[in-house]
Amino acid sequence: MSNSIKPTSDTKASVSIGSRSDETRALADKIKLAKKDAGLMVENKSESHLTGHARAVRLGTEFIAAILVGFGIGYFADLIFGTAPWLMLVMVLVGFAAGVLNVVRSASEMNASAIITPDMDLGPEDDDVDPVK
Repeated sequence: MSNSIKPTSDTKASVSIGSRSDETRALADKIKLAKKDAGLMVENKSESHLTGHARAVRLGTEFIAAILVGFGIGYFADLIFGTAPWLMLVMVLVGFAAGVLNVVRSASEMNASAIITPDMDLGPEDDDVDPVK
């Protein structure tokens, strides 16, 4: 008596990998459509997956990068024209202004793409009572 298992005709050994991946994709599409219809899935913009820390790092990096670019342009302009340190100081200030503009622009884009849910605390509302009065 042998304990070997013989394949039967109802096993799915003959199913090719390609058809399984097609079935899997079709099932994933059905699940995605059902979630979308139920309101459980919201199409997010590209930056909505960023955490608060990641957004802060991005804004800080943009600000510092603008200042460093201004410094670099001013430094090399001073070397070329022999006006040290005046062009460098002017370009650092221009870089600072550009950095502030970049941060304001990026922050407004992030705020516009933010998803607001009912459980978020967005600050005081009209019906909030001020306990100090």
